[in-house]
Amino acid sequence: MTTDLNAPIEYCNSKKAHYYPENVDEIFPIIELIGEEVNALLFYAKTINQYQDYPIFHDISNATKKVIDASNIPNETKNLFEQQTLIETEKHPPLSGIELIAGLLESISKRTVIEIEYKRFNKEPKKHLIKPLLLKEDKLMWYIIGLNKKYDSLITFGLDRIKSLKTTGETFDKVEFNSAEYFKYSFGITVSEEKAIEVVISFEPEQGNYLKTLPIHSTQKILIDTVDEFIIQITIKPSYEFYSKIRSYGSQAIVLSPKHVARQIQTSFEKAVKLYKSNV
Repeated sequence: MTTDLNAPIEYCNSKKAHYYPENVDEIFPIIELIGEEVNALLFYAKTINQYQDYPIFHDISNATKKVIDASNIPNETKNLFEQQTLIETEKHPPLSGIELIAGLLESISKRTVIEIEYKRFNKEPKKHLIKPLLLKEDKLMWYIIGLNKKYDSLITFGLDRIKSLKTTGETFDKVEFNSAEYFKYSFGITVSEEKAIEVVISFEPEQGNYLKTLPIHSTQKILIDTVDEFIIQITIKPSYEFYSKIRSYGSQAIVLSPKHVARQIQTSFEKAVKLYKSNV
């Protein structure tokens, strides 16, 4: 007898029961992993722990465990998968909307039009029909990028502000979407329709050491790197996230050009000083 899974099962007349033959291990061969693959799987299993509060995490853990149990990984190594202190990643706090991730993934893979009721901050809820294209994480928050069916334009929604979501059953043709190109000049999740500009920023030399290790943006170019100053150039579309990032450096950074960007940073600091003066 053979099941739909091509698993040969034999029947015992005396016991009146079905059973697998003794050579079942040959029928279902163990997953052979080499050392590097085991380490990669271990690293993966540990790094996804940052999503342990996500509803989908349970399914990911079960899938990973099935691979581990069916592999040739030694028992002492398998124990490392249960060890809590081996690798520690940043913690992702439970956020509103993460329960939508599994459904959105399915809609993206099946190219199904979805209806989203979305509430922007300080706005009334509004319904949108979109063709979902990409789930994107940015600064611990999750977003869905899709094509607005009404205007045929790209739109981004934060999952935490989605009030309701349902599939329409309508499918759509494949949409050519290059995520890397779309976000190339963005700073964060916001992508404006403005043209990208070159921004030159001067940092304290000590801050430059960190920026050489972790660039402020993918387009970062080092213009000057001395004991006295560290100057970079980035090509971006200025956004709220960009201005917030520059302000976070305080006195350790100054925008040299363009002047209108420098003035905007200066104005925000002047307002902050006035607030402190009136409250201190």
